[in-house]
Amino acid sequence: MSKEKLRQIFIEEANEIIEKMDVDIINYEESPTDKALLNEIFRGVHTLKGSANAFNFVRLGEFVHHFEDVLDYFRNSATIPKSDDVDLFLESVNVIKETLYSEVEERQELPSAYAPCLAKIQHILLHVNNNVLVPEAISTNDLGLEFGNDVFVQVPQTCSEDDFRKELDKGESLFKIVLNLDSDIYLRGFDHFLFFKNLLHVGKILASYWSVPEDLDTEVFDVERNVIQEVTLYLASTHDAQSIADVFAFLEEEEFRVEPIVAQPLEVVVSVDAESKGLEASKNVEIHEKEENKRSTPVSKNFLKIDALKLDELFDSIGELVIAQNYLGENAKIKAIADAEVSKTIENLSKITRLIQNRVMGLRMIPIRDTFDKMKRVVRDSSKKVNKPIHLMLEGEETEIDKTMVEALSDPLVHIIRNAIDHGIESSVEERIKAGKSEEGQVHLRAYHRGGNIIIEVRDDGRGINKAKVYSKGLERGLVQKDEELSDAQIYGLIMQPGFSTADVISDISGRGVGLDVVKTAIEAVRGKIDISSEEGKGTTFCIVLPLTLAIIDGMIVRVKEKIFIIPTLCITESFRPKESSVHSAGGKEEFVQLRSDLLPIVRLTHVLELEDIHRPNPWESTLVCIENARGKFALLVDELVGRQQVVIKTLGEFLAKTEGVSGGAVMGNGEIALILNVEELY
Repeated sequence: MSKEKLRQIFIEEANEIIEKMDVDIINYEESPTDKALLNEIFRGVHTLKGSANAFNFVRLGEFVHHFEDVLDYFRNSATIPKSDDVDLFLESVNVIKETLYSEVEERQELPSAYAPCLAKIQHILLHVNNNVLVPEAISTNDLGLEFGNDVFVQVPQTCSEDDFRKELDKGESLFKIVLNLDSDIYLRGFDHFLFFKNLLHVGKILASYWSVPEDLDTEVFDVERNVIQEVTLYLASTHDAQSIADVFAFLEEEEFRVEPIVAQPLEVVVSVDAESKGLEASKNVEIHEKEENKRSTPVSKNFLKIDALKLDELFDSIGELVIAQNYLGENAKIKAIADAEVSKTIENLSKITRLIQNRVMGLRMIPIRDTFDKMKRVVRDSSKKVNKPIHLMLEGEETEIDKTMVEALSDPLVHIIRNAIDHGIESSVEERIKAGKSEEGQVHLRAYHRGGNIIIEVRDDGRGINKAKVYSKGLERGLVQKDEELSDAQIYGLIMQPGFSTADVISDISGRGVGLDVVKTAIEAVRGKIDISSEEGKGTTFCIVLPLTLAIIDGMIVRVKEKIFIIPTLCITESFRPKESSVHSAGGKEEFVQLRSDLLPIVRLTHVLELEDIHRPNPWESTLVCIENARGKFALLVDELVGRQQVVIKTLGEFLAKTEGVSGGAVMGNGEIALILNVEELY
């Protein structure tokens, strides 16, 4: 693998580590006694430091090295970081992010916050306990000083593991580490002493044994190739095997081995009376040791990074496969073959196609949790900036969504949450208490599936939107005519006009209108929509409705006036043919049907889509499909249910993209095009 390719992999992984650190630090602030979480942050910084040095990102490596020392102090002491310390952690992550960008772009200038943030870190390091700082971690050019006899104990080859165990302090365990480094290790930016140095962060080295080739010719020695076949060392540590293995995160699995050395149980002579108890105790010890070994053994997971473009191509190919399979199932000539083997083969093909399609769809589906977790940082920063106590509540983090939709959601959510905090939540605690609310402002972020759509809700319990003020501002800007009557939803929609704001005091995140036009544009770019509802004095809800973005969906095929339409099965509750006595009308226009205890409005598809409807069939002579959308339930009148089928969604192009009641199209088995209905716009 070329060095440039390795460099690209490092940049991608570094960005992932930085994003994870951001979230972990916010979570750690909520649970400051969680040492495991602090260790996780430390491991990320430690990995980043080793990689930065390997690619000669000196400035990044220096900053991360000092940041690592601060984290090491807090994780190895009883001191709990204060709010100012957490602020420094988050500021450091920002500096790391910007410094990485500078290093990648090969720019000479450093981020403006680099020096001040580094000075704060060094100030903490100057005032910590002297024994917290690891002297061996300080870089030096003299390997004799850096790895002297205080680190490498001269132990004869005949020394047994029991001798090493005697040197353990209270709480320490003994580990045997074997390194079999490849010959290209130096070209990859690593060497044996780098790992020795990093091991000092997780324990103390008791001894090391080097297997150097006996026939090594120093005259023709190649300094760029590693010739040391094997290095074995013994380490005393209070950490587990996984933490020690993290030191070698960038090595291949076959290049290192970490083995916990468990003491052999002593032979004890027991009396006949105590034999049964002894056997039971022996079993308990054995089970305990197995559990300890199981916990200590690092779990290896295999991941494969794939270019998103290749996934898109695979997605399209699977779509064509589904269309071809549907064609086989609908072909009249094949249906005419009255052969059980042919029918069984086609049925098996359908099952396999569905299985492949589900697996491929799952490749692009990821939980929205990562995006939601990022919003914790947004809430924290915005809360401090406007000096309001805010609590963020998350719901539905496991809701899976296409990766492209996740990327499109991030910026809109940031804008909405910032505006909810700045303009939605009351300005002071006194104002909230006076309104009968808690001192802390509440922001709810929720994700769920509904009717084949992904719904993202951002709700605050603030003062709500002043409808009269918004309407007045709309008149002032010429967005509304004086004699024009608008619904509540239309009035609230005005705040998403470019530059529209009702804020009296403008700040860097002030006003509902700041950035909301960007939100609307971003959501519409992925064929979604955003609805706003509000109640003065109680709060505001932004509801982002994302359309069907996956390539393949389950659909119910219906026929109306010899035309075929597709309804997403997720929004269908049932279908039925009503009795004449169950159908009612109001004023000769509106039609309703009694379905058990519910009275549902009847929606004629021919009327909604303006199809020619010379002969209006009676509802009791037709089939009604009960559909549920955001407004409730209604009965869609169709001529016939053709069947259920998986279909490939095709966009209709810019000209037809905003056709009301339709969200896309699909190629059927007979080659015809069927429209996919958007149930949110039918009623």
